[in-house]
Amino acid sequence: MNTPSKKPILFGAMMTAGSAIGAGMFSLPVVSSGMWFPLTVISLIAIWLLSYLSSLMILEISMAFPIGKSFGTFSAELLGKVGGTVMGLSIGFILYILLYAYFSAFGNMAMHTLQLDTASTFPTQGVLGLLLGCAIAGIVWLGTVSVGRISTILVVAMALTFIISLSGAFAQFNSQQLFNPSSNSDAYVPYVWAGLPYFMTSFGFMTMVPSLYKYYGQDLPKIKGSLFFGSLLTLLTYAIWIGITFGIISRSEFIPINEAGGNMGVLVAALEQKIGSPTIQSTFNLFFNFAVISSFLGVGLNLFDYIADRFGFDNSRQQRFYTACITFLPPGVASVFYPHGFIAAIGFAGLVIFIGFFLLPFLMVWKMRATHRPSAYQLIGGKPLLLLILMFSMMTAICHVLAMLDYLPKL
Repeated sequence: MNTPSKKPILFGAMMTAGSAIGAGMFSLPVVSSGMWFPLTVISLIAIWLLSYLSSLMILEISMAFPIGKSFGTFSAELLGKVGGTVMGLSIGFILYILLYAYFSAFGNMAMHTLQLDTASTFPTQGVLGLLLGCAIAGIVWLGTVSVGRISTILVVAMALTFIISLSGAFAQFNSQQLFNPSSNSDAYVPYVWAGLPYFMTSFGFMTMVPSLYKYYGQDLPKIKGSLFFGSLLTLLTYAIWIGITFGIISRSEFIPINEAGGNMGVLVAALEQKIGSPTIQSTFNLFFNFAVISSFLGVGLNLFDYIADRFGFDNSRQQRFYTACITFLPPGVASVFYPHGFIAAIGFAGLVIFIGFFLLPFLMVWKMRATHRPSAYQLIGGKPLLLLILMFSMMTAICHVLAMLDYLPKL
């Protein structure tokens, strides 16, 4: 029985959107530059729908358990010790690889801000990323309250700088360029496949389902509404961001950006060069930095709590220091030796997201229905829809493997 909640759906929608929108969005124009705008929008809509259906699949699982339970309990009880271990490793890997991506972004943005040569980035870029990341990691070490306060300030700052940046960028925006790119190549469809795993990572709002269930209780319409409207806001944000970027930077101009590794600093430099206005350039720079810091704090806090739970560390300062070292040092040190891994890391996260948030939930729902385990909600469409979700999500994982092996073209 669905119990109405007095909590507004707006809060749930914002939490859903906030869990997805972050520094990963800056990889989207780079990885979709080959397919260009029309195919990018179609692909975004397809991955958004696939991710939304996955979130409803996870909702079916969540509502078969008491409020407050999450993925570890779901997988261990439904799939046994092996399933629980795979789920735990998947979540840990996703969080670690995303933190590594943000360390890399810190270093690249620092090189750009300081106007240093990004061609000779070892060890300067990696060391800068490690130092900046560890400094911000201190906020996570201080506690959740500190992260919440800083994150609130960052979200407001991101919104303001994003609006100012877009308003200033419109002077250089060419709408015809979105549909008639200046490029010698007429092939667009072959470039779609390599970009799909990155889109999958960018719609990672499925992690919010147990939290929304805890927040709204048995109010099913508000949980589903939060997931739908929050993910729809994410979709619109991405489409606008990519449209603005493609309207300023031509398709042919993305070729050197891709060849330089596609990191955030390279994209920012290209945008600033096209915009020209020093004020708007500075605002764009601030927006990029606010976004990566916000994402770093969110992912860092999630991994920090995950590590503390796994190793049994308590909340004392000394134990929190041990947790912080295990959380931040491995990805930080990795970014020193591999400073250009931002784009590659986002793609790897998309591959593991398939395992943790598509394959395992599919197996859990299949097991629940086979054993007639009751749930307050069931995704419509029966087995055919479940199989379609699995098939199309598996296709994105295969695309990432093929792209890694250089069997898929990139611009």
